[in-house]
Order: sequence, then C-alpha cells, then structure tokens
Amino acid sequence: MQSPTRRRRFIQTVPCVILLAVSVVVPLMAQDTPDFSGQWALESVSPSAADIPRALTVTMSIVRTNVRGEPMTPFFSDITVIRELAYGTSSETYQIGLEGGSVGGAVGGAYPSRHHRVIWEKQTLVVETGNYTGPALESGQWTERREAWSFDPGGRLRLVITSRSSDSASSTVTLVYRRR
Repeated sequence: MQSPTRRRRFIQTVPCVILLAVSVVVPLMAQDTPDFSGQWALESVSPSAADIPRALTVTMSIVRTNVRGEPMTPFFSDITVIRELAYGTSSETYQIGLEGGSVGGAVGGAYPSRHHRVIWEKQTLVVETGNYTGPALESGQWTERREAWSFDPGGRLRLVITSRSSDSASSTVTLVYRRR
C-alpha cells in the first residue's frame, strides 16, 4: 500500500506528463504547413460582396524551442490578421490548434454563448467562429463563420469565407489576394 504522501506526489505529476505529451504531438502535426505572412492586396472577389478587406497584413509566429529552450520541430503557434476595410481596420489574433468557447448565464430565456476553432486541414488553415443564444449550437439566434486560408497554384492567397445564420441563407465568398 502506498503512503498518502507518495500517492499525492503521483497524482500531482500525472497532469504534467499529459501536458508534455500534448505539447509534443501538436508541433509534429503542423510542421509542413504554409506561411501566409506578408502584405496582401485584393485581386478578385467571387461573388461580389460588401465589406470586403481591400488589403491584409498577416503575421504568423513560429515556435522553434520548447519551454526549456531546447530545439524542436518548428510550428506556427498563432496568426495575426490586420484587415483594411472601407471604414477602417480590424485586427484579430488566433491561436492555431486551439478550440474553445464561453457560455453565459441565462438572460431572458437566452444562453449567450460563443465558440471558436483554428485548425489545419492538410494545407488549409481553418478559422471557425460562432455565436448562439440557445442551449446548443445552432439554436436560438445564431451566426457561424468559417474562413479557409490556402494558396492557389499561382502562389496567391485564397480566402474562402462561409457565413450562416438563423436569420439568412448560407453565403460563400472567395477572395484572392496577391502579394504587395
């Protein structure tokens, strides 16, 4: 039989072992992914839509060492996007490989909630976000947005944005950007 002190020490080390296993797996999955960093100017839109960014400035952060400073297979940890719109600029930073959300308390019978997910699907970076007021995804008043980032064969940035909501039909816009 283990002593209480020894059992407690074992329980305290288990989360550390799991955390290290996850931190090793994520970089190996992302090592051969494209770098979208740079300044991009809008070349074409299909179909035409309002409120399209005329230009993008994209920065992707690369992690090359682990928490102890030891070299490891490089991977992209986040992407920052600055969008130049007709009315100004907007900026977002997304942690790659992160999925999460928040659930608020009931307000007037609604449950305001948000979710997000940023993952690689082969050579495409997918950013998904959503808001809803019901007790589950796509319930109550809700909106969903999916951005798929990739390069076309000519090296241009291809951004496919799909928007859906409880109030309107699904729409997809394809934006193509060239390097400035």
